[in-house]
Amino acid sequence: MRVKKIKQLREALRALEVNDEKGTLTAYGERFMFIPIALIHSIEDRLTADFGPATASMFQYQIGKEGGEQYIRLAEKAGFDLKKSSSLQQITRRFGTMSGWGKVDIVKYDGDRKLLTIRWINGVSVRNRKGKTPVCHFGRGVLTGAAEVIFGRECESLETSCQGKGDPYCEAIIGDPEEIGLVANGSRRPSSSRA
Repeated sequence: MRVKKIKQLREALRALEVNDEKGTLTAYGERFMFIPIALIHSIEDRLTADFGPATASMFQYQIGKEGGEQYIRLAEKAGFDLKKSSSLQQITRRFGTMSGWGKVDIVKYDGDRKLLTIRWINGVSVRNRKGKTPVCHFGRGVLTGAAEVIFGRECESLETSCQGKGDPYCEAIIGDPEEIGLVANGSRRPSSSRA
């Protein structure tokens, strides 16, 4: 286990470049910064206080979608093949888990129907396990934006499980808006193909 952790750390550090002169951190030609999770929470709180929970959720989701597109484009620059499910699994682990979003995995992939089911634990938006509704709007947006690039079409998502509601993990189905609508209405079950 320790050897695996060291290998993962080396892979992550290989991509990072620290420029002490400029005070910048880059990876794959893009600038990054480390931020505390408390900053994400304070943004969520400010949006909710100023605009109400529904509008705040929509803002978080839309901002996440833009970020997800950037993440997946970065993965392309890093040499990942967006058409292979094995490569997509590596992307979720490197850019999701190793970036601190939580432990992220693709649990189902259906390239024909353009559907992904992604599961994560310890997501940045989960603060407690007592809510009544899913809370991972920003993260779900990131996953949806990434899926839009992968599938080359507009996507939508539905968070079906959330640790913020007391579920053991967070999970979202992402894909064609019509398919997601059918799943949301109970008219269709999500794909069962493994990633």
